[in-house]
Amino acid sequence: VVRAVEHFVSRQAMDIAGFGIRQAELFVERGFIRDLADIYQLPWDEIRRLEGYGDKRVENLRAAVEASKDRPIHRLLTGLGIRYVGAVVAELLTQHYHSLFDLMNASPEELSAIEGIGPKIAASIHDYFSVPANRALLEKFARLGVRVAETPPAPVEQAAVQPLAGLTFVVTGTLSGFTRTEVEKFIKAHGGKVAGSVSSKTSYVVAGEAAGSKLAKAQQLGVPVIDEATLRAMAEGRR
Repeated sequence: VVRAVEHFVSRQAMDIAGFGIRQAELFVERGFIRDLADIYQLPWDEIRRLEGYGDKRVENLRAAVEASKDRPIHRLLTGLGIRYVGAVVAELLTQHYHSLFDLMNASPEELSAIEGIGPKIAASIHDYFSVPANRALLEKFARLGVRVAETPPAPVEQAAVQPLAGLTFVVTGTLSGFTRTEVEKFIKAHGGKVAGSVSSKTSYVVAGEAAGSKLAKAQQLGVPVIDEATLRAMAEGRR
């Protein structure tokens, strides 16, 4: 449970400031946390009586926990610790499922039909939500006021010309001129698709600084690797 809590509160997941491994160990040991949702019903009056937990520290931690309730749902999905579902895959899934209850009830066939979600990831998600305790956990999050659904974003305005139509891109590393969300919108606006993992169906990998395993996979499969400038040139029809 301690490691699960540590992952859940981490920056890539629910990003709860001031909540780290020491708090996870202490609160689990004291019986305050038995499952991840218990983070949202901690006994703050009892915590105030613990050594080193004065009023200011407790209020700061409590405020950070409360603030995390409104994180985008892909962060909650990341925090659940489902095998193969890291931050990138979670964000991809929540572009298709705007409610985690809809995702919970999706079949492996529906999941694997999403570009970038193969049978292995689909099976892992389905297996996780086939466990009654995990379904109950999501319901508990909802009861405690944690965001489990969000309004679908407005449709991306499409460019008049679609130079990237029919192409599938995977983005890896840090780009200088785009955030991850911005580059995905840019690709889609020019007709392309964005996948979360590299496969033989990938047309191009867009690699930035500190590109990791996806770059290695692209090289292994012989998938062309381009930089940000080349992507822009392709979108503008200059390549």
